[in-house]
Amino acid sequence: MRKIINLICSKSKLARDLRFKFSFIRKTGYIPSFTNPKTFNEKINYRKNNYKHELFSVCSDKIKSKEYVAEKLSEDYIIENYYVGDNITTEKLKELLAEKGDLLLKANHNSGPVYLITTDATDDEIKRKVDDVNNQLTQDYGKRLNEPWYSEIKPRVLVEKRLLPQEGETDIRDYKFHIFKQNDGSFKIVLQVDFERNDNYTRSFFDEDLNWLPFHSDIAACIHTSIEKPKNYDEMLAAAKILAEPFSYVRVDFYNVDGAIYFGELTFAHGSGRAAFCHKVYDLWLGRLWQNDPSY
Repeated sequence: MRKIINLICSKSKLARDLRFKFSFIRKTGYIPSFTNPKTFNEKINYRKNNYKHELFSVCSDKIKSKEYVAEKLSEDYIIENYYVGDNITTEKLKELLAEKGDLLLKANHNSGPVYLITTDATDDEIKRKVDDVNNQLTQDYGKRLNEPWYSEIKPRVLVEKRLLPQEGETDIRDYKFHIFKQNDGSFKIVLQVDFERNDNYTRSFFDEDLNWLPFHSDIAACIHTSIEKPKNYDEMLAAAKILAEPFSYVRVDFYNVDGAIYFGELTFAHGSGRAAFCHKVYDLWLGRLWQNDPSY
């Protein structure tokens, strides 16, 4: 019986791996090598299959990562938690809405969906989103996307304060620092900025001096080829480097609201290793920036 179960499991894993490779080829346009990786996406997948860093699960946990960042940087970077628990009821969420105003509802052990719930949300909308997040807690996200460090996280519900966008914008800007540690201990940085994510979503890439990088992803159009230097940008950049120090590569996300800097998340498998760029040459270029062992 055990042999039969093992055979079924191995076939199931093989089928899952084949589906992922077909998806990878469809999205990126090339056949990958996950054992001898050269591109950025190939190295992400090598990491997924060979990860060794004990901090991956801690820093991917949306609850524990806040504690980690508060210790490494300061409590000032942390978005306020309204609620943490093993589940949540519609009654509890409505109570928080009445007391706190607009808020964000999410699970801590995956990459979404994250729900913005406003004070004018209907009872049906609240129930639907509460039910979905509670259901997310039953799913092994790490196994589903082969990002095994997520499987080590205890699933919980997190409700946190909503950050409001700056005047003139409909959504908060997301500053995502792709940080590659070099052989000499320095860093190469590619800054990804996501604009108007919930309305007119666009994405642009810049170097750490905010010079535009002329490539784009297939996720969102690129319309911003310049950007004003955010208030306290140097502080945000320095904080990102501190958080990146233990890793060969990590994506460090921050929000910057009129100079107030807030930690978003740490991500170790951007796009789950199938983030398509406008041409493979940029995937290779990013891969060359990644000089150290992807396992870490």
